[in-house]
Amino acid sequence: MSRAVLMERLPGYVAQAVLLAIVAWLVWRGVANFEANARALGLSVGFDFLRSQAGFQIAQSLIDFTPASTYLDAIVAAALNTLLVVALAGVFSTLIGLGIAFGRLAPPGVVRGASSAYVEVFRNIPLLLQILFWYFSAIALLPAVGDSIQFGPVLLNNRGLFLPGLQLDPAIALNRPHVDGFDVAGGFVILPELMALTLGLSIYNSTFLAEIFRAGILSVPRGQSEAAASVGLSGVRAAWLIVLPQALRVALPAAGGQYQTLAKASSLAAAIGYPDIMQIVGGTVASQTSQALEAMTLVVLLYAAINLVIALIVNLLNRRLLAHEGR
Repeated sequence: MSRAVLMERLPGYVAQAVLLAIVAWLVWRGVANFEANARALGLSVGFDFLRSQAGFQIAQSLIDFTPASTYLDAIVAAALNTLLVVALAGVFSTLIGLGIAFGRLAPPGVVRGASSAYVEVFRNIPLLLQILFWYFSAIALLPAVGDSIQFGPVLLNNRGLFLPGLQLDPAIALNRPHVDGFDVAGGFVILPELMALTLGLSIYNSTFLAEIFRAGILSVPRGQSEAAASVGLSGVRAAWLIVLPQALRVALPAAGGQYQTLAKASSLAAAIGYPDIMQIVGGTVASQTSQALEAMTLVVLLYAAINLVIALIVNLLNRRLLAHEGR
């Protein structure tokens, strides 16, 4: 860097250094003040509580969890539950959004009108209201355990959706759920809270993804579809093989932001009692340990990590699409 360029940029570097120093000082003073107040009140500070016994049960856990497990195990279980609902809602909202996007581009008629009505209605209803609606509707409409609806090896009742699972001990076999008195034994359950949360997140976010995908599809030159038709590709195959890959190049960055919004909105799970990060870590762990600052710090870090992973995946996919185009 030449001396002239350095002198020109030096004031900016100095200003940034000063701002960084001020922020660091404020953070240090805040932490020091918190520790002093905690010591004055006789409160413990730190994350040593993570090794303590949790003493509570989690309604749904993808790992083995009992009241004898530690708070760290509870945090891992809550994080996995959050990732589960984000993954499910992300897949369903994408599929619904693509269908609605192509529906809005269909010739004038019932399909186009219904797709437009879907977007206009569901994107203007608050997400929390949709989640509560689906949750209480599911509980009110689903039958009791004794009157479970059976779809082959699958059972559906007001306790949830029971799916068959694999039994590895003593031999590999299909463990089918079955009604046992007032409960369901065997298989594994998808809680009504998870179903309602996934449904609400999927429907709400699919309306925004539909508009993002529609903009991407409209960015593809019309001649691409005409060229696909000239070589004998049907409308569906042309859309899948020709139009959609080019549309994703335009739509993916904006869609990535919507997936991050979906991940953050999953914290509304606490409103219906689904055991996610916010409900378990920000609620149960914080109240039982009386270390709210540490618990909420973990909540912030976990949600930040999830969103950074989503951004990384979207960036990798975007680079792959650009690489296929030779950019």
